[in-house]
Amino acid sequence: MAGILKGQRQDTVTWEDVKRAESRLAGHVGPSPLVSMEFLNMLAGRKVWLKAESLLPTGAFKLRGAYNKIASLSEQFGRADIITASSGNHALGVSFASKTLGQRAVVYVPTVTPDAKKENCRKLGATVVEVGDVYDEAYAAAGAACEDGDSYYVHPVADTDVVAGQGTISVEIAAQLPDVQQLVVPLGGGGLVSGIAFAAKAINPRIRVIAVQAEGSPLFKRCIDAGTLVDLETVDTIADGMACKRAEPFLYEMVKRYVDDVVVVPERMIRYAMQMAAQHAKLVLEGSGAAALGALLNGQIEQKLKTVVIASGGNVDMSRFLAVLHEDFS
Repeated sequence: MAGILKGQRQDTVTWEDVKRAESRLAGHVGPSPLVSMEFLNMLAGRKVWLKAESLLPTGAFKLRGAYNKIASLSEQFGRADIITASSGNHALGVSFASKTLGQRAVVYVPTVTPDAKKENCRKLGATVVEVGDVYDEAYAAAGAACEDGDSYYVHPVADTDVVAGQGTISVEIAAQLPDVQQLVVPLGGGGLVSGIAFAAKAINPRIRVIAVQAEGSPLFKRCIDAGTLVDLETVDTIADGMACKRAEPFLYEMVKRYVDDVVVVPERMIRYAMQMAAQHAKLVLEGSGAAALGALLNGQIEQKLKTVVIASGGNVDMSRFLAVLHEDFS
């Protein structure tokens, strides 16, 4: 599989793309709440706001990009069979958007995707195909299926419409907290931070955007340090939604251009943040959803700036979540 798949866009993201996404999502997706909880503030030693994307209808930010993309395809082609690959949350977003917009969806997921995510995709009417141990293998299989058929591919990260959909988060934050100075964003495949950073800089070029990678999957950090695209041989992280071995060039360029810094958070701090978010912010967060908070609690984020942390998703297997809740971090 090579090149751009049927239906995929990779032209320059514009402010008009973000505003169109905002219009398409209105009444269907968001706004997600911006919360600041006193006991979490005390723990962090500062006032911090969480953008609770975990409270969107599918439990994660991925719904934004998926909905915007499928709405765009529906506007262009009417009936448009959808195919995608995802580690879980994008699959849920595609399933929900396809059902809402009257399209048929087939989603390819790695076998390690949490059972709850796979089952919920099926409940939303999607066909689920399990392939490989990591996202990259599911992506290769989905791309091959797309090339051989008539479906339109909805890439989880590397698509102009998907990135623009994620950019609506910055539009909401600007309305909810106009004097925000810093955004802390989890970084897996790169679509979320690219959309947020592009839109944030368009709104206010002085806003700092800090991307957070998991210690067990520090792909973009390795690429930036090397000054070129490199692959990871293995990934091993509780943040399964951030596990990625290869960066998309389209997004690598956006991260380099719009993101101010990339930090790597220890796995232990991701688990700690999951526990603290539940205890002090009353939010259930998966590893990916807690990674940015973990970096802040680990002292890796500038303290003097008014900061919003993106809590990107909450779709976690209960057995894993309960194990984290009972872990001793003393």
